[in-house]
Order: sequence, then structure tokens, then C-alpha cells
Amino acid sequence: MTDETPPTAPTAPAAGTSGTRAEVQSFRPRVGAARRVARAAAHAGAALLVLGVAAGVAVLDESVDRPAPVEAGADAVSVPPAAVRLVCPGGVRLPTEPVPGEDVSYDAQFDPSPEDAVERLVAVLDGAGDAGVGPIGGDTTGLDVAEDAGEATLEDVDGGSVLEVVPEDVVVAAGVVTASVGSGDLRGITAAGCVRPAAEQWLVGGGTSVGSSARLVLQNPGRTAASVEVDLWGPAGPVELAGAPEFLVPAGSERVVLLEGVAADQRRVVVRVTASGGLVGAYVQDSELRGLVPAGVDHVVPGAAPSTRQVVPGIDVPTTEVEGADPALLRLLAPEAGTTARISLVGPEGVVRLPGAEEVRLEAGTVLDVPLGGLAQGGYTAVVEADEPVVAAAMVTRGRSVGRTDGVRTDPVDRAWAASVRPGGTSAVALPSDVPGRLVLGVVEGDGPRVVEVGVRLLSTGGGVVAEGTVTLTEGRSTTVGRAELLELVTGEEAAADDVGRVAGVVVGTDDERVAWASVLTAPLPTGDVVSVIVPTPALESRTEVAVALR
Repeated sequence: MTDETPPTAPTAPAAGTSGTRAEVQSFRPRVGAARRVARAAAHAGAALLVLGVAAGVAVLDESVDRPAPVEAGADAVSVPPAAVRLVCPGGVRLPTEPVPGEDVSYDAQFDPSPEDAVERLVAVLDGAGDAGVGPIGGDTTGLDVAEDAGEATLEDVDGGSVLEVVPEDVVVAAGVVTASVGSGDLRGITAAGCVRPAAEQWLVGGGTSVGSSARLVLQNPGRTAASVEVDLWGPAGPVELAGAPEFLVPAGSERVVLLEGVAADQRRVVVRVTASGGLVGAYVQDSELRGLVPAGVDHVVPGAAPSTRQVVPGIDVPTTEVEGADPALLRLLAPEAGTTARISLVGPEGVVRLPGAEEVRLEAGTVLDVPLGGLAQGGYTAVVEADEPVVAAAMVTRGRSVGRTDGVRTDPVDRAWAASVRPGGTSAVALPSDVPGRLVLGVVEGDGPRVVEVGVRLLSTGGGVVAEGTVTLTEGRSTTVGRAELLELVTGEEAAADDVGRVAGVVVGTDDERVAWASVLTAPLPTGDVVSVIVPTPALESRTEVAVALR
């Protein structure tokens, strides 16, 4: 490009001015010249018309030879594997806000963490690849990864973290953040796995009624800001949030919104988070107080998107009466259209039908809780089928007053939310070493053999594999096994205490789409047991070759 000004078309003199002879001639040619130009244009148009007809005849002539088309192939080009990020939740925090509906802020003089909280992040890796773990917005620190597995532990979990994995082929990576609190408003144990950021996430659980808090945390581990829209449903249908329903989450940071400040007095809620401009992670810290008595705390993590079939594993319950206090429950929502949901529970002794709740009517947009009281002790897997898409999750409880029928609820209670999952495939969980845990493996009814074998790998805290083998499961049943029992099933030998203590993660692989599983953590406290549920993280897939087509 140059700085010269392009020539402009000549303009006529303004009215009332004479202009020079040259100016007048350039603007309005003489009549004779105009006629000559018109005749020349007419002859040229006729010539072009003849040429166009001739060209059309040539095109229609099938005898004209045409070059054969050249087929371009597609070559496979090797590319470096792309890094995959999993965003991990933070620990539990006391909810506060300066003005109702505004973002959460904390007074610098006070620590929002519970005084006796013990928080840890444990990450495991299975396969060939590199990994790192660090805070959101910061660089990940390198992990020493063995040939088969690696493990990293962060004792200080201030906020959300990022587990970054660079796989060479297919790698199973999982992380879990646990927070144990022995007393106070947030008494209990929370355990939530790291998840892949997404454009849409469904969080089924929590409430904003008096005494309850639903602390929504939006995490953006990316390099660009993300705009997040929040939709919420309650017992009476869709809820209009106070203020704008969109929130800007800057790159490499997290934003916290108290849902009770924008949607108060909702006994039960379902939240949809939709992001644009970047992918985000999201979870809800659900907690409740009954006066001065803590009634549980847990993280609500994303579950499966709306579908006509939902599977919820890890429903581990004590023996309760049908009318007992604080029973486990199943939360359902049909977001778009009303439908009838058919519910069955796959338990230790087979499929259990809920008396009076085998089929429940779901009105469009209304959140419904189905109590699960009256079940025998054990682990269950819920199956929900409907003609219209639904979302689902389950809540389990622990405490001295759980199941009581005398109406007295003066003892602390803990709660845990289990999200729905996509059955089958390969997935993993990381396990904290300081909290006892067990797996609930269920095989729902469907097309396939009665007996199912799944592959299991137990990952070590020091790198490597403690054991690997197969475990036999039965259709229509849920099997609950602890770490020691699982190790014995895999190896066929009595488990040594040292080997049990080395297990930091479990990988389950199967092609059978009827298999769903989760990990349940329980711990005794002087005031009653506490509980949490970890749903597995699907295997990561990284393409190391792409097809390039030449055209």
C-alpha cells in the first residue's frame, strides 16, 4: 500500500458557477461523441451474445473431452498430544456475602476455612504420559510419573486446583479433594473428584431455604474469560434469579455466587451452568444448619446431561424405617416436558422396587425428591427411565438420628450427593489414605450375560501398580467391597496390610454398558458417622494423529 490518494470521479460544478471549458467537457461529453459510444456498445453486446451462445453449445456437446477428476487422498500426520486439564474443587468455606445477590467476599481478618479443617488433594495417573498439578491460574508443578502410575498430594488446598495431563495415547487420570471437619457449622466430610471443564454442566442437589446454603463455585482454568449463564429450577418450576443470570469469570480464576442471595427459599434446586468464550468447571457447596445443629455438608458435582435413562451409583445406606428421619433420597427433574419416571434400585440381593414410588409423575420444570426410606443396609444403584429427558442424583445421610421415628433430631447429621454417570467404559477414582472407603459396583438389568467380568487396577501411592486382574459381578446386583476385599478379589490371595495402605486409586474398565460404580467414604466421629461419595472420572483420550485431506 502507498500513501497516494486514489483518483476520484469528476464532479459537476455547483449551481450558480460557470466552471472552465475543460471541466464542463469532462463532466458532460458532446452529443456526437455520445452517439458513437452507444453504437460501439451495441455492436460489442451483439458480439458477446454470439460468443455466449457458441460457448453454451460447446458445453452441451457431450463429445467434448474432459480431464478425469483427480482424487485427493488423506494422509495421517503425527501431532504432539494435547494437554488435557482437569479442574479440582477447593475445600469447604463458610458462606458470606456483603450484599444479597453479590459475589462472595471474605473479611481479611477472618479465615473462611473451618478451624479444624483437614484438606488434601490426591491425584493418580495410569498410563504413559506427563502430569502436573497446581493452583488455578498458576503453573503446574511437575509430577514424577512412573511407567504405570504416579501420585501427588497437596496438603494445602487454598482454592481450586488444576491437574494437567499430557497423554501419549490413552491415560486414566483422577484427582480428589477431601475436607474433613470435626465440629462447627461445616462438620462432616466432603470428597469431590476433578472434572474436565465443559460448556454445559448439570448440578443436581442443594437448597436455599432457611438454614441452607448453596455456594456455587465457577472455575475457569483457561486463558480467556468465560461468560457463564446460570439457570435454576425449584419445587415450583423454573426460578428467575435476582439480577442478571450471567456472570463473567476471568481467565485463570474462580467466581463464587451464593444461590440463596439470588434465589431464596427454594427447598430443593437443580442448577444448569452454560459457558461461552471458554470452558469452566462448576460445583455447589451444599450445607444446612438446624438452629445450631449442623445437618450436613457436601459438594454437588456435575452429573450426566438430560436423558431418558439415568443411572446413579454409590447409594450406600444404613437400615432405616419408611417413615424414619433424614432418609436417603433421589432427586429428579424433567427440564423441558412432563413425563412419568420409572424407578428401580439394584441392591445387594437384587432389584428392589419402591412401594408407591415405582412410577412418579414429573411436571415439566419442577424438582421432585423421592424418599428412599425402608431400604436394608447396603449399596444400591438407581435406574431412572422416562419417555422425556430427565436429570437425577441421590443423597445419602449418616448420623445418630437418621432413621429415627420419634421425631427427635438433636444430633448432627452428615450428607453426601451422588451424581448420575454414563455406565461402561474405563474410569478411575483417587482415594485419600486417611479416610476409609469402599466401592459400590452395580450391574443394571439389560441385554447381556448374567455374569460380567470387569478389569480392575489398583494404583500405588509410590508409583506403579499394586495389583491388577478381574472381578466378577452379577446382573441386577450391586456389590460393595472395601480396599482389602477388593485386593483379595483381584489377586486371589489374602491382602497384606502394607499393600492395602499403598492403594491410592482404582481403575475399572469394561465394555459392558450396564456397569456403573462409585466410591463411598465413611468415617466415625464421636457425634456420629460422616459420609461422602466420589463418582469416577472417565479415561482421557488424546489423538496423536490427524487426517489431512488434499483438495
